[in-house]
Amino acid sequence: MYRHRRKQHDAGSRIPGNEGCETGQAGGRDQGDPGTIERAKHRPSVLLGVVIIALTVSCVDAGAGAGETSTSTTVIVVTSTVANPVTTSSIAETTTTTTTTRSAFEELAAGALITPTGVVVAILDRGATGFVVTTPCGNTATIGNGEPVGGVAVVLDPGHGGPIDSGAVGANGVREADVNLTVALATERLLVERGISVILTRTADYAVRIGVRSQLADDLGTEIMVSIHHNAPTPGPSTVPGTEIFIQSDSERSRRLGGLIWEQVVNGLSGMNGVEWSGADDSGVLRVLNTKGEDAYGMVRLPETVSVLAELAYISSPSEAEMMATAEYVETAADALANAIQTYLEANDLGAGYVDEPRVFNPLPGISADVCEDPALG
Repeated sequence: MYRHRRKQHDAGSRIPGNEGCETGQAGGRDQGDPGTIERAKHRPSVLLGVVIIALTVSCVDAGAGAGETSTSTTVIVVTSTVANPVTTSSIAETTTTTTTTRSAFEELAAGALITPTGVVVAILDRGATGFVVTTPCGNTATIGNGEPVGGVAVVLDPGHGGPIDSGAVGANGVREADVNLTVALATERLLVERGISVILTRTADYAVRIGVRSQLADDLGTEIMVSIHHNAPTPGPSTVPGTEIFIQSDSERSRRLGGLIWEQVVNGLSGMNGVEWSGADDSGVLRVLNTKGEDAYGMVRLPETVSVLAELAYISSPSEAEMMATAEYVETAADALANAIQTYLEANDLGAGYVDEPRVFNPLPGISADVCEDPALG
């Protein structure tokens, strides 16, 4: 197992401000404690189905030894040839080679496992009876088989989820947890079509603790993580979308990623007709700090991976909530996110929407771990 760390030259001075997590206030809804999950506001009404992550992976029996394959349909076994020293004589010259094999688990340097039920979990170790993993609620479990995942470029984090954490709910009954996941799935599809590897921190309607989400990205060694959210409560009216992108205060890469996402999302949503927009006076790409001077949101403070938290629009605004219930919105938001991510990975554009002055905010404590319920892992 390895952990991806921000590059040395990516770190900068941290600016004093405030600490926190995800709450019901605008710019303050992400849990700051690694042992918390995102705060619930309403009980859920929809259970989303399990999806299959579109990655090039192999199903492996964790009990198989090096060079042995499981009974699964696809197993990667790599054969390498290593030359021994050459022996030379006056009669002939011979070269002796030795062939070794590695299991798919070892070859992939897997940091995560897709369980038989489609849940993504971080791998801690490989035991005698299966993969030892961290569950979405932060518990330890052993899974007999699944699909190891490694070498992923992008982690998409659909905020909220589960029976106790729907996130904000629009006047039309649209749940933030559902919109977050729908947009994440659509973005995943677009990225895969463009040849960019991606995985989600949750694949259906279940809770995942903040520390587990951030650790997954670090363990996979991903380039970036984007946490997808929809904002509340509603601030004043605005002539443009009130998109807010919260960035890591010590990362120039996070700042650049945030600017690209803000620019693409605002440009994309501005093309939608008949929407009454809401927005804060300081909306844009900004740092949110607690009174300890730390990044307030756990999803940007905890990961060592370059990360941003994107509040795409206001689900608490009746007009914007109606927009979010349409296929046009999902396609527009997903296309904007995919464009920004691809640009970040393949070009040097800087984006726009940067706000110099940090916002100061202390989020409410998160939900305790004892109320988190793990989904079936298989």
